[in-house]
Amino acid sequence: MNPGTTPEKAGHTAVLADPKDISSHIRGEKGMVVLFEMTSCPFCRMFEERFLDFAQSGARDLEFLRVTIDDPGNPLWARYDIHNVPTVIVFANGKITSRLDSVPFFGISKKKWAEFCAGFK
Repeated sequence: MNPGTTPEKAGHTAVLADPKDISSHIRGEKGMVVLFEMTSCPFCRMFEERFLDFAQSGARDLEFLRVTIDDPGNPLWARYDIHNVPTVIVFANGKITSRLDSVPFFGISKKKWAEFCAGFK
């Protein structure tokens, strides 16, 4: 199997080896919570623990995926209208059902994340 199409497991989340393969992972009926992040982003690193905690909480019937989009030319920035990272987008059947965008130079606050997660419990 092509390693670019099989996400690596990291706890209860999967880390996509090749971000271009995201479409095959978001088509299912089960909700897919996707964290878009950058390696060099300090706000992403601070948010990572909260994302992983939510993934491990057994929230509804959701799956979790982390996608690193370090390349500014990556088409996922435009495809999903991502302006800042971290950004969390929930997909079902290939369509966006919910999203939480970070605030520039701040990230995602604990309060906003708690409100977002409450909708899935």
